[in-house]
Formats: sequence, C-alpha cells, structure tokens
Amino acid sequence: MIIGIILAAGKGTRLKSKKTNKVTLPFLNKPLILYSIDLMEKIVDKILVVIGAFHESVKKVLEGKQVFFAYQKKRLGTGHAVKVALNEIKNLNLKPEIILVGYGDHTMFYKKEDIEKLIREHKKNQAKMSLITVKSKNNDKYHWGYILRDKKNNVIGSVEYKDASDEIRKNITELNAGFYCFDFEFLLKNIKKIPRSPVSKEYYINSLVEIAVKNNEKVIAVEVPFSSVGIGINTKEEFEESQKIYLQLKK
Repeated sequence: MIIGIILAAGKGTRLKSKKTNKVTLPFLNKPLILYSIDLMEKIVDKILVVIGAFHESVKKVLEGKQVFFAYQKKRLGTGHAVKVALNEIKNLNLKPEIILVGYGDHTMFYKKEDIEKLIREHKKNQAKMSLITVKSKNNDKYHWGYILRDKKNNVIGSVEYKDASDEIRKNITELNAGFYCFDFEFLLKNIKKIPRSPVSKEYYINSLVEIAVKNNEKVIAVEVPFSSVGIGINTKEEFEESQKIYLQLKK
C-alpha cells in the first residue's frame, strides 16, 4: 500500500490570504490543492491531507473527494506536519509500505511518470528516503533548500534556504524540489528525531536526510527538469509567474 500525504496546513502569510487557505486559491481557475489530489489519485491507494489554517476552506474544496484529514493545530513545520499525519495513519490502523509527501501548493507541474520513477528508484536502491531534485543556475532566486553530496556523489544532507550558509547558497545548484518518498517504518522510527531549526524554530522533513545518513541508511535523489516542478508559490508575483509558465508549457 502507498499513502500520499499532502501538506496543506500553512497560512500562506506572504500571499496575504486572510479568509481562505493558500491551497484553495485558484490557479488558472482550479484550486491549487486539486492538482495535488489529481496527481496522487493516479499513484497512491489512499490520500491524507494535513490541514490547519483556514481548514474549513480546504475541506470545502475537497468535498466529494476520497481523502482523510489530519489536523495540525500548531504549525511547527513540515516535519511536525508529517508527524501529525503519521499519528492519523496509526489511528486508522493502516500499515503502508511507502509514504509519499508533497505540498498542496506545489504539485501543478509534476508528472505522474516522474513520481513513478521516484518510487521505482526508491525500491530498486532499497532506499529509506528518496526525493525529487532539480538543477538551477538561479539557485538563490526561489529560496528552496539545497542538496549536499559527498565526494562519491552520495546524498548526505538537505539544508533549508533560511539555514544555509553564504557558501552553500553561492555554490550548490542542486535544489530540493519538495516531493518525498519514504519507507513507512523508517518514518515511524525517526520522525521524533527531527531537530528544531535554530533559525526558524520549525521542524523540517528534509532533516531526515541527515538522520538516515547517520544511521547508514540509503537516501537517493531523482533529478528531473526544472520545468517538471515549477517555481513554487510564496508571493503574488510568483503566483502570476507560475501561471504564465504553466500556460507556456501546455502550448
């Protein structure tokens, strides 16, 4: 069994959405989160949506959809959101083999084939954690996390933009695109080990890369073209730019 977790609890502060959750905003006349649902429906057996801020607006958009909800009362980061989701999965007595994690506001561009490849490579390499990455010369523009590798090209870390040093921001061009594949048992065992960021005071799901590496567990990155993941949406300017890029690609 594969369960897809969609993170949709954040406020969308920079978009200044005051009455509705960011994921319900129309992206080319379709709520952002429905792109996530459409993607997951093609791949997973069950979908669990983590809700929080303006949660009723998310539930309303998803009326009629076969999804479960987990409520994140305190928004303490992506790691905490996944922990809340895992608690709900345990409450439902579900025991999946694989967990996929994606963002409710950043899956419009993703292709089913890319996620299937992620799962395939995850199984082939007997990885505990796998993630989608992209290469970008504009590595400082969109404030994504950075992928760290050793001299043998193994993935050894993933650093959030806020926590990254100037050297990392300047030199690392491989970025974390924010879509993950996990071994379920690995998640259960390690979700409580995620440290709190000294900068943002949040718990980041990508901290599990370092935790896995310390445990000598396999982490792999599947690189896809930047056009397959889009730019992400945190500001009104990015929202407009993202829609334009989407329409250009569809042509």
